[in-house]
Amino acid sequence: MGKNPKTSHELLAHVAGLHGKDIDLGLDRFRDLLARLGNPQDNLAPVIHVAGTNGKGSTIAFLRSMLEAVGYRIHAFTSPHLIEPRDSIVVDGEELSEKEFAFLLEEVVRANDGAALTVFEAISAAAFLAFSRHKGHVVLLETGMGGIGDTTNVVEQPALTVLTPISMDHTDFLGKTLSEIAAHKAGILKPDVPCVMAAQEKEVSQVVRSRAKELDVPIYREGRDWFVKKVGRRMVFEGWDGDYAWPLPGLEGDHQINNAGLSLACLEVMKNRFNLPEEAVRHGLQSVDWPGRLERYEAGKVLPENWELWLDGGHNEAAAKVLHQQIKKWHDKPVYVVFGMLKRKNSKSFLREISRHVDHVYTVPIPTQKSKKADKLAAQVEATGGDATACENLSIALDCIRSQRKDKSARVLICGSLYLLSAFYELHAES
Repeated sequence: MGKNPKTSHELLAHVAGLHGKDIDLGLDRFRDLLARLGNPQDNLAPVIHVAGTNGKGSTIAFLRSMLEAVGYRIHAFTSPHLIEPRDSIVVDGEELSEKEFAFLLEEVVRANDGAALTVFEAISAAAFLAFSRHKGHVVLLETGMGGIGDTTNVVEQPALTVLTPISMDHTDFLGKTLSEIAAHKAGILKPDVPCVMAAQEKEVSQVVRSRAKELDVPIYREGRDWFVKKVGRRMVFEGWDGDYAWPLPGLEGDHQINNAGLSLACLEVMKNRFNLPEEAVRHGLQSVDWPGRLERYEAGKVLPENWELWLDGGHNEAAAKVLHQQIKKWHDKPVYVVFGMLKRKNSKSFLREISRHVDHVYTVPIPTQKSKKADKLAAQVEATGGDATACENLSIALDCIRSQRKDKSARVLICGSLYLLSAFYELHAES
């Protein structure tokens, strides 16, 4: 690095000015950059590549937790970040340090030499450099968007590909139909590389199976080759090697049983590569940590001690349906929602699922992002028959809830975007 090294924030601010778009799918430009960096993506530990709409991060969290319980050294790339961009990159079980992240970004910027580059491409390139320079047993790689044109899809020969449930999202970039979106996601399939797939809508399954047939991909499908279900206080996984009963996963929500099952199917496919004693699997399922996904957060100074505070970064209709199922279980105290969403997301479909089933929705803008206006979101809530109040920011929304409830207990759910949760974490850190 130079005599006056720049911070990662300064470097990413520079990168942000190199391209007129935040998102630009396609790999030619990115491959050119990686070639100038020595093609680090070709020098990685075995890669498990995960695409889909919902559940990608949770599935990776389960895989990481179970593999690390044995002592395997795990690298992981997930997105978006929660607090700092470097949070997306885990090297040998630890988030990348600011010093190393800035060093890698500076190397990326030098190699790029002023060409058009998005922030996500720069972070992806830094991740590949980091993974190629640190010894590891597995790289867990989550697509940022889609699959076929995603920066993570430069890995030519992963050990395994994984498809979580695919639904409508990112329609401005991936297509207006489920079939079009599925075609993008199925773009991560590689010739002769096995794929493990969660249960899908019929048209999604048809697209994926057609692509798998073209590439001679062995595909392990939920509902045909493996099954997972909740039985009492246990989770039962039925695979091709037998049936196993495991403890319920450590992440909240019944949907996490499906994500845990998907991760177990992945490990069953790769059993010849990894030795996972039953105790490690059990410990990994229970000790898994994945912030911002139906996370019960300690209220602390943010809310009164006898309140409950929940955080969820889901941002599409499928995620809203999961929240709806959870909200239906909350009968003992009123539920107040603080909601914000990015401009490019479909807030109407999200709010249609949840707004009529809670006591009140407080809408807020998301700081530093291209956010929908709070008053427009409030109008959408009211159009569904719900009650809403537009607030200037997250802090004011929480103050309004405290003021309304006074000494009475309540349950607060902050949702709609991981970027909104990032704003909450920063607010909590300052309190």
